[in-house]
Amino acid sequence: MRVGILVLILTLCIPSSSLAEPSPMRYEYQDDPIISINMTYNSGPGGGDSFEGEIVLELFIQWAPITVNNFLELINQSFFDGIFYHRIIDDFVIQSGDDSCVEVGAYPVTNPDCGEGGSEQNIPFESHENLTHIDGAIGMARGVEADSATSQFYICDGPQHGLDNGNRTLEDDPGYAVFGVVREGMELVQMAAAVPTTNDPDGDGSAPRASGGPDRPLYEVHINSITIIGFVGDNITVEIEDEKTISAIFILQITTISIVTCVAICVLLNKWFGINIMHYIMYK
Repeated sequence: MRVGILVLILTLCIPSSSLAEPSPMRYEYQDDPIISINMTYNSGPGGGDSFEGEIVLELFIQWAPITVNNFLELINQSFFDGIFYHRIIDDFVIQSGDDSCVEVGAYPVTNPDCGEGGSEQNIPFESHENLTHIDGAIGMARGVEADSATSQFYICDGPQHGLDNGNRTLEDDPGYAVFGVVREGMELVQMAAAVPTTNDPDGDGSAPRASGGPDRPLYEVHINSITIIGFVGDNITVEIEDEKTISAIFILQITTISIVTCVAICVLLNKWFGINIMHYIMYK
């Protein structure tokens, strides 16, 4: 009986290794483009800490060739240089890519209507079984139509698999096109995602949502430039965690949470019902 209870507790409280999220996107692939997003955040009153730095990403050209080549062409045109992230949602995404979002200053001094524009070239929707919205994935924003993406992109702050192809709630919604992943600078994505935002055109809550500016940062997280720094295999070194290490860390974190939860359950059972599970297991 004691063994049965112990097995039951361990089954309920200790997670399986299947909870880890392995992904082909964890690995680098020969000839994939490596790009760098140089960005700056100059905070104002109530805006938190300022920061600057670079986010390095690998783009998976073999799995999303149209999307990647379109993005590289825009980089070569300096299309993204000087714009800001116009849509920011903590624990979700940071979004940019509208070249009209260039004004500098506390919102709403910035253009309240920016966020609806982009380049003139629409690209077809691409999906691949290896491309999903893991933490740090970069994808293409779009309108209602699947083939309406142009230049707007987002970077995931945490896994967002509800955006994946096949995971959408509407039958004719194919999801959003992932085409790369952050290799270095994920802490900058997290810092950018945490800046204060507003949904109001005047910034103080007295007016309805701006049609073009929901989740607008009070102070811009500026993209100074996006550049192509090389290709995988060209003596380019990026920091990629080993998948086994990632899985081990994930399992350790979940296991720790589960053990704490089990201890809390045991304490509550003892407090509320006078049931001392550990005593029962050890001595009955």
